Amino acid sequence: MVPRSHLIIIGVDNPVGLSLSEQAQSHNLRFTAITSTDWNLNDLADIRRHLEETHATVLVNTLTAKQSLSAEKAAYLAQACESAGVAMVQLSSSLVFSGQDGSHFTETDALTLNTDEAKRYAVIEEAIMRHCRRYLLLRVGWLFSSKGEDVASRVLSLAKQEQHLHLSDRKQVSPTSACDTAAVLLAMTRQVQYTESLWGIYHYSSSEVMSLFQFAEVVVANARQYDVLMVEDIVADNASDMNRHFSEASPLLASKKILFSFGIKPKPWKQALSRVLKRRYQVTA
Repeated sequence: MVPRSHLIIIGVDNPVGLSLSEQAQSHNLRFTAITSTDWNLNDLADIRRHLEETHATVLVNTLTAKQSLSAEKAAYLAQACESAGVAMVQLSSSLVFSGQDGSHFTETDALTLNTDEAKRYAVIEEAIMRHCRRYLLLRVGWLFSSKGEDVASRVLSLAKQEQHLHLSDRKQVSPTSACDTAAVLLAMTRQVQYTESLWGIYHYSSSEVMSLFQFAEVVVANARQYDVLMVEDIVADNASDMNRHFSEASPLLASKKILFSFGIKPKPWKQALSRVLKRRYQVTA
């Protein structure tokens, strides 16, 4: 009989970590919620002590290179997990395939590290794979959520300031909600303890791919239910300087491995966007 898991969720002060803790609570799971500053991630001995004190079985780290996670901190977490017999689950990004817009990448494709951000994600992944044998790495694409700065909030900010949005209809994106990402992390964490062969790297993205221009249309249409926006129309314009607000790469991820291994199907992001915007405006009201 597999012992009941005790999850450590690091990063509950970011959207994915917060959603993961809420979902863990709704499933009556045993977990400890850790913010980005609760533990000293530069101190290996301190991390080990925390893992021992909490009797952790799985550590889920939702901090990424965007939230100041470094290769050194990732290595310390991985080493502490390995020595304590704790499995490690790490959120990563499609940006390890930087500069490859429009291509669908599998988990076995070679990384294309054309940006500093891509290199930061790659060294974090490498540190975890080097120091921890029982790991899951989940790469996701463009994240949006009910709080904080992300692709949806950028569209809303422009829509409140500009009468006309000029955005690319060539840049293909697959936006993914923080809550769906958290649900995937939780499902993987709950299943992997029963099948040791599932450890490794996985990709997840939503089931709908569209252009940045189309994404903005959907965001604005939903937001009009809750807010008075200045924007009058959205124009497809690949040369517009406005596209610089969305300058990060948007490599697309193939999600077949996670489907075949865990039975996790990509979800449509439009439904999640409606829920996210409703919650975003309820929070800011």
